[in-house]
Amino acid sequence: MYACIDETYSNPSASAAAHKQWQDACTDFHEACGDLFFPGGELAWEQFTDGSSPDVKCALAFLQADPWYHRSGYHKQVVWHRFKRIVLTREELQQLEGVALDYLGRRVRREFWYMARFVRLRGSTEFWQRVEQMASDPVRSAQAIKATWLVLARQNKPVCRAIAGEVRRASYQPGYQAVLDLRSLAVP
Repeated sequence: MYACIDETYSNPSASAAAHKQWQDACTDFHEACGDLFFPGGELAWEQFTDGSSPDVKCALAFLQADPWYHRSGYHKQVVWHRFKRIVLTREELQQLEGVALDYLGRRVRREFWYMARFVRLRGSTEFWQRVEQMASDPVRSAQAIKATWLVLARQNKPVCRAIAGEVRRASYQPGYQAVLDLRSLAVP
């Protein structure tokens, strides 16, 4: 569907027929999005978000699949936020902790910070031991740095603000390299 929009977008004003074809492709895409973005479709999403039927399995599958599409970060942040208020079984919590650990190996997007808020409140002792082990790795890989961010978030440190400040400074100060390894904020 998206390819069809892309194909017809190249010249939608070439003729009235080309413009109509582009409009039809856009309409088809937007109509189908509601049923494709979340397991169970738009109805399952609405029931999950309003709490009438919190289908944990669908939401877990959604986070595990980690789809990337227009507004997916917003949807993932809502799922992490809702999970803070849902009673989870030990197995479901372990699955969520696995997803959280997977986030450490991915690019940081908006939902990372909602995941951090969730695990700060609901993470198990075993989870935090694994994160602290990753954070203490002497080889400062991207995964180790993000694990340090989680440890700092658990200590209520302003991690997101510190990172945003470093990135902002790097964009305005020529030659400045952002320091994202925030071990100096850590409390032993």
